[in-house]
Amino acid sequence: MTELISTVIIILDKYFMKWIRQHISYLVCFQSKAEGFRKQVEKLEVLKDKVQRSIVAAKRKGENIEPEVEKWLTAVEKVNEDVEKLEDEVKKSSSNGWCPDWTSRFCLSRELKKIMHSIASLQEEGKFSKVSYPEPSPGIESLPIGDCCPFQTTVSAMNQIIELLKGEECSTICVFGMGGVGKTTLVKEVGKKVKKDKLFDEVAIAVVSQAPDLIKIQDEIAEALGLEFHKENAIGRAGRLHQRLKTERRVLIILDDVWEILDLGAMGIPHGAEHRGCKILLTTRCEHTCNVMGSPATKILLNNLNEHESWALFSSNAGVIVGSPAVNVVATEIAKKCGGLPLALVAVGRALSDKDIDGWQEAAKQLKECKPMSIQDVGADFFSCLKLSFDYLQGEEIKSIFLLCCVFPEDRDIELEYLTRLAMGQGLFEDVETVEEGRRRVRTMIKGLKASCLLMDGDKSKGSVKMHDLVRAFAISIASSEKYVFMVKAGLGLKNWPKRDTFAHYTVISLMSNKISNLPFGLECPKLHTLLLGGNRGLKMFPDAFFEGMKALKVLELTGVNKKLYKYSLHITPLPASLQLLTDLRMLHLHHRKLSDISILGKLKKLEMLSLFASHINELPKEMGELKNLKLLDLTYCRSLKKIPPNLISCLSALEELYMKGSFQQWDVGGTTMERSSASLSELNSLLNLTTLHVEIINAKSLPNSFLFTNLLRFQICIGSKSPFAMFTRKLKYDYPTTRALELKGIDSPMPIGVKVLFERTEDLSLIGLLEGSHNIVPNLCSRGFNGLTSLSVRNCDELECISDTTQGVHPVAFQNMETMHLTHLCGIKVLSVGVLPLGSFRKLRVLTVEHCGRLSTLFPAELLQLLLNLEIVRINWCGEMQEVFQIEGIPVGEEHVLLLRELKLDILPRLGHIWKGFNAYVSLHNLEVIEIERCNRLRNLFQPSIAQSLFKLECLKILDCMELQQIIAEEDGLGQEPSNIRDKKSLNLPKLKVLEVEDCKKLKSLFPVSTAQSFLQLKQLKVSGSNELKTIISCEYGEISAAVDKFVLPQLSNLELKALPVLESFCKGDFPFEWPSLEEVVVDTCPKMTTFALAAADGVQNMPKLKSLQVDDQIINDHDLNAAINHLYKGKLEFVQKSDPLMIDEDCSNKTQQTWSRSVLVMCLHAECLAHWNLEARH
Repeated sequence: MTELISTVIIILDKYFMKWIRQHISYLVCFQSKAEGFRKQVEKLEVLKDKVQRSIVAAKRKGENIEPEVEKWLTAVEKVNEDVEKLEDEVKKSSSNGWCPDWTSRFCLSRELKKIMHSIASLQEEGKFSKVSYPEPSPGIESLPIGDCCPFQTTVSAMNQIIELLKGEECSTICVFGMGGVGKTTLVKEVGKKVKKDKLFDEVAIAVVSQAPDLIKIQDEIAEALGLEFHKENAIGRAGRLHQRLKTERRVLIILDDVWEILDLGAMGIPHGAEHRGCKILLTTRCEHTCNVMGSPATKILLNNLNEHESWALFSSNAGVIVGSPAVNVVATEIAKKCGGLPLALVAVGRALSDKDIDGWQEAAKQLKECKPMSIQDVGADFFSCLKLSFDYLQGEEIKSIFLLCCVFPEDRDIELEYLTRLAMGQGLFEDVETVEEGRRRVRTMIKGLKASCLLMDGDKSKGSVKMHDLVRAFAISIASSEKYVFMVKAGLGLKNWPKRDTFAHYTVISLMSNKISNLPFGLECPKLHTLLLGGNRGLKMFPDAFFEGMKALKVLELTGVNKKLYKYSLHITPLPASLQLLTDLRMLHLHHRKLSDISILGKLKKLEMLSLFASHINELPKEMGELKNLKLLDLTYCRSLKKIPPNLISCLSALEELYMKGSFQQWDVGGTTMERSSASLSELNSLLNLTTLHVEIINAKSLPNSFLFTNLLRFQICIGSKSPFAMFTRKLKYDYPTTRALELKGIDSPMPIGVKVLFERTEDLSLIGLLEGSHNIVPNLCSRGFNGLTSLSVRNCDELECISDTTQGVHPVAFQNMETMHLTHLCGIKVLSVGVLPLGSFRKLRVLTVEHCGRLSTLFPAELLQLLLNLEIVRINWCGEMQEVFQIEGIPVGEEHVLLLRELKLDILPRLGHIWKGFNAYVSLHNLEVIEIERCNRLRNLFQPSIAQSLFKLECLKILDCMELQQIIAEEDGLGQEPSNIRDKKSLNLPKLKVLEVEDCKKLKSLFPVSTAQSFLQLKQLKVSGSNELKTIISCEYGEISAAVDKFVLPQLSNLELKALPVLESFCKGDFPFEWPSLEEVVVDTCPKMTTFALAAADGVQNMPKLKSLQVDDQIINDHDLNAAINHLYKGKLEFVQKSDPLMIDEDCSNKTQQTWSRSVLVMCLHAECLAHWNLEARH
């Protein structure tokens, strides 16, 4: 016993007393530490002044400052910030006299010691022999790059180009974008970088331009290569250039401003198989040029700068004046109008750099009023680029469509449907007869304009485009010329009609989206063919004689204000009597108007397109039957329309398109014209030109049996229960059919004959709440198999037991063209198919969504899975009896069965035991990119090893709330021992994985072995939390990693989070260092047993050069060393003491003081240590 006590005393004296003496010194020697701290700070300040004086002298000589000097100054500034905070706390602590705050003084003393170590290091590092070096002479690799924009938009494009240049697959890379977007600057910067990085031995650039000069192009390339031509002819020059280029192993040729296909051979440029090391990088405004010069995979669109980048570039060119509060507001508005175009931002910024506030305000006014040509220096730099693009457009039709886009308010999404109606109304297309032909022509023109970068995709919908503000300003300047004579004042907030001496010369007037409330009398506009007055809030009345001087009008737009919610409070708008004088009118829009008598419309004999979208009308007058040329009638959302006279619709013999969504539904069931009180659907059969129909039918019996419509290209027909109008009025928008869609809601079986006739032509079928008798879809609803369908949606059909049943004696090929299927709230369905499906069934199915199908146990039996050759996306949730998703046992072995599955998402499947049931080594998932598994509490693993080996395209893996999950990859295939016939057992590689998230998988024991983690070359985000049995993130068994590997690198990982992992000991226990070159953010929270981050981790700062944030248990750690942080906060007290480097107590503290220190003071020290332990970083 005595020996044991002696041993304990020796251990305490050896370890614990050293620790006590060190911590006592923090209290009793505080003043001496504070004085030493002040002296060290003064010495550092003297050294800093000396270095800065040397820097000033070096800069006067035009020399560059050494990077380590600049880095040292930055570190000094950071220390000075900490010094200022500590000095205040030292003064406060010293002023407390005999009653100091011991806890605060203890913490402060430790911090003083730490920062004095930092200051001492800086003093030693600051003894520079020199602080600068001479500016090197420019070399051959220095290419002129103009106004380079090192922003994310351009950097992303540049990185993409460089990656393509590194590869061997493509020989030509095409960068396209609108004029002024910075294509030339970008490719010059690329050339400079690849030469600097020695990716290419030589880089040459030549400007091609609209009229290529072969000799000039050859000269520019030759000059870059140091080649001199003599008096050779074109063939001789080409041969010499070809020979010179062949001598270079890797050479990059940049061809700038290409407008049409180039004969590279005639220039003397070896290309493709002739010289794999010769790469071509070209710029163009036309996407078509990319298509003919290189493969589609090598096209790169250079997008405009975002708002933040735009302001940075604009302000740098406009100068310090934009910092003035008065100018800043105007400058911000002008910068936005440059729309992210570098050329425009630079040109406008420099043009206004010397202007005062009046000049800035005038420029803003001119831009708003679309008079940019009057801004000095802008036209030559920017609008000349657009003028060239405009002149290069082939034909007047596409130029007219381009100019038509400028009549809308700026930043407005332009619906292609509306644009089509305007173009057809104006008669822009001479050889177009039908509305659908016009729509196709407009789409073709828009495609060409987008390819020329004069238009861009709209922000809000697919079927829209948008015109850049400055492009619009340019278009208005062209449209206002004598050739076109437009007046465009849309969206300017005008309260009155513009004042002009005369309007006689105008052909188009656009005053859309203003606040005009009164219209003038006696306007004479003999040449005016288009008048657009829509969206004027105060415009409620039209003078009766208003249109008398506009008899040439072809297009008239009188749309009211678009209400978010439909209201009847709109003012009644009587139509002026002079409207009937517009006998040449082709298109009339009266949207969002409260109209009374519209019988006057029957006088407009040439009217081809009439739209009363969301207007309040009670009935269609019989006079409208006189519109024999009407091709399009839009009554969408006319919810007050209760009456359409019998036989009126059948009189519209030229009608091609009829839209009645959310409108008239009181169709008469049948009978003769004399017997009927309202329009009948049978009248539609007489419209031989009808190609598009959108209609709602409450009573299925009103659908005639002979409802054929052989010419219908598109339809959207809703049959069954009436939908509440509120569902349509939240957002009134154009929503026109693009397919042949049929929706059945609450209809009994058997189906009316008229409905079955529609089945044959339907592409998109929705079945909602079918009533008694509907046990399956094939053959109950259609015995022919619905082979015309491309999409099927079934929901709330309680009696439905399966989709297809071949046990009833009918065996048709079913759903052979269907691409998407959505099954929702089908409480009776047990399987997708009963019986054997004929080959070809479901062969094109790509997307399957299953929700709330409570009795479905196996989604894909083996016999069905073999038919799904194109299945790409599977989403399943809330299926309480689902036990397995894919049954792979039973698929024939011997030949590889590749599933094209790209995305798999499973959520709330409480009985799911297997994703892949059974064993089959020949099933592979080569295309799988996304896996998200959530709340599947019986699932023990995700993949068998044989299947997992094919996941080399997997990009995203998320596993959440799977309580029984033990492994991501099972140790064995199947239920027993791993079969011996698995082909070529290999280690698992996931080279494309970018996101890995695992949350609340309580029984998970391991993620991936180090052999797999070595393949995580693209992993960017790793988050693990809530796993009670996980000891390491990356497991490392003996022999798993090659002895030749001296480090472990996760090159792309930027975000790492480890939370609520109670038994986690380290990230990896492998005895090799980790490197994290891209790591920016680390969060470690509630991992109490994590004693070290990585066993062999080297210096944290060196291995994590981009680390911005290190957070441990909600504390921000300033020292970016993961191991140090984990040691500081998680190691046990005894281990902490053992691994510490305790310092002896300061010499000025007497031994007597140490020997007589009371037990109470020792307790106080320990208490202070605990507080400091948890609060130190919070104090920072």
